[in-house]
Amino acid sequence: MPSYSIGVYMGLISGSGSITRYQVEGALPANFMEEYPLRISRYAFKNFDENSLEERSIGWVNIMDIFDSRFAAMEYLKEPFIAMTLRVDERKVPQTALRQYCLEAEEKVKELEKLEFLPKSTRQEIKEHGRIQLLKRSIPVTRTYDMLWNTTSGVVIFGGVNNKVGDEFCELFLKTFDLQLSPLFPYAIAAKALEKDGVSSDVLDGLIPFHASRG
Repeated sequence: MPSYSIGVYMGLISGSGSITRYQVEGALPANFMEEYPLRISRYAFKNFDENSLEERSIGWVNIMDIFDSRFAAMEYLKEPFIAMTLRVDERKVPQTALRQYCLEAEEKVKELEKLEFLPKSTRQEIKEHGRIQLLKRSIPVTRTYDMLWNTTSGVVIFGGVNNKVGDEFCELFLKTFDLQLSPLFPYAIAAKALEKDGVSSDVLDGLIPFHASRG
């Protein structure tokens, strides 16, 4: 079993944290109970293969166990919620380690072939070979972000605020469920609440941010 470094756990169920709200555009398909298990399984998280040269792996895991991506008993279904965790694993080759590898390998080749200088193409081959070897031995860093989707209201709560991760989440959500997500900003949330109470959202237009209204 490969080793992993658990970097950042952005859990909604483990304590307080920053979140981003989204609104699902569109309705659940009538047969979502039959369709979604296959879709979720297709985009579930997969560990790096021992021969893989990928630097990043992303997918769904059990919200209660980030090492479980099988969803054997549809653990994500907690009506009226679908609850899962987005797991992102990254592995990188430290530049200092790669530089040292190349220096040692170049010296061995020069000594073996009785050369004073190596051609650029040879140095490039050594560098690429070193990057591959070190990448395979590198320990992935794991980051996780919980997702709660209220299938009744269509509101999705995502346990992350980073723009890049948010974009990846929305992309994976679209691939998995064939539904678009739109960010729910404070104005939109307030407008929705007013609309529910039968009040026009026009009343929000005259509001001034608190810090700007102070003398």
